[in-house]
Amino acid sequence: MSFLTRKKKFKFQVHFTLEELTAVPFVNGVLFCKIRLIDGGDFAIQSSREEVQQNCVRWRRKFSFVCKMGANPITGVLDPCICRVSVRKELKGGKAFSKDSFLCLHRLLFTYNEKSMS
Repeated sequence: MSFLTRKKKFKFQVHFTLEELTAVPFVNGVLFCKIRLIDGGDFAIQSSREEVQQNCVRWRRKFSFVCKMGANPITGVLDPCICRVSVRKELKGGKAFSKDSFLCLHRLLFTYNEKSMS
């Protein structure tokens, strides 16, 4: 009868802070980030466009969103939930952009229960 068991669904409130990018190989230019959930929801947003200053870009921006994760009913292990941050550089005065790099964060590694932290 194990095929009748349903996956448990959990919702997590995510607080994501985009601070800065250092050691940028450009002397000048305008960079921005696109943050989106690959699994676990439909969140997608772009950061503000910031200029490179002294090979560094600072956003200091906070985002909040809900992430949905399923769990195996037998083991209780949460399914993967990937959040991708891609760094993009403006081209042609902001009409186009190039994707320079990206980072995939596994949300499960940063998940905790607030009650167990007190």
